[in-house]
Amino acid sequence: MMLLALAVSAMAQSTVPVPADPDGDFFEWYDYHPYQWPDGSYTVASGWFYLSYGMDVMGNLVADDYSFEIDSCWTHTLNYTILDPEKFSYSIYTDLDEIFVFEPEEYVEFDEPTTNVFIFNILPKTENGYGSAPSGDFEFWGPHFPNRTNDVDDVEGWEPFFQWRIGIQTHYTVDGVTTSSNIVYYYIGDKPVTMLGDVNNDGEVTIKDVTVLIDYLLGNEVNPFNKFNADVDNGNSITIKDVTALIDYLLTGTWPE
Repeated sequence: MMLLALAVSAMAQSTVPVPADPDGDFFEWYDYHPYQWPDGSYTVASGWFYLSYGMDVMGNLVADDYSFEIDSCWTHTLNYTILDPEKFSYSIYTDLDEIFVFEPEEYVEFDEPTTNVFIFNILPKTENGYGSAPSGDFEFWGPHFPNRTNDVDDVEGWEPFFQWRIGIQTHYTVDGVTTSSNIVYYYIGDKPVTMLGDVNNDGEVTIKDVTVLIDYLLGNEVNPFNKFNADVDNGNSITIKDVTALIDYLLTGTWPE
């Protein structure tokens, strides 16, 4: 018989514990093709991001000091930080680290636009753990995204929810101080770069792309705008560094390594 001795303690720390990274090995994304009604309108079932938090073998939320090893005698003593679920929250990101905003028009749980979801304050406690939230859009293992899908190739006027990846970052807040895990992503394919630097999608890289990129960073509406082609420094976000790298390319003909 395998005997596993676990000694768990809530370790005293002078700073707020950092939540362990979510376990991306269990992530999945589920979505559906929009259904077209006789009048030509479309509806679609909610997309769902199935995820896994940083937990110990007993299902406790844990900090990044958690480790699990078994020695030659099949026993091991662990000392690590268990997190309070009511202080635990998460944010959802897509593609180029774009944080998702849960709008009150879609999610009855919120009175204002929200990016930091205290999931265990939303879910009702049950005898078997935590159940679904009042709207049904939040479950223990992840949120639903009403009317969002990536399966839109032959549906006119619909944009995919995301084109490359979706991820989660967890947070832990004590007395107004918040620490965060890394963002852990689930990928649905390769990064969809069609022509690096072709920001305006006209099939070539010119000074026009620099102008469009600067307008975008200034908050002006630009269309078309290819965000993946615009990430020329491969930083997975659109910043002034991309402008500099794009200008350097036009001057030298080479991209930054």
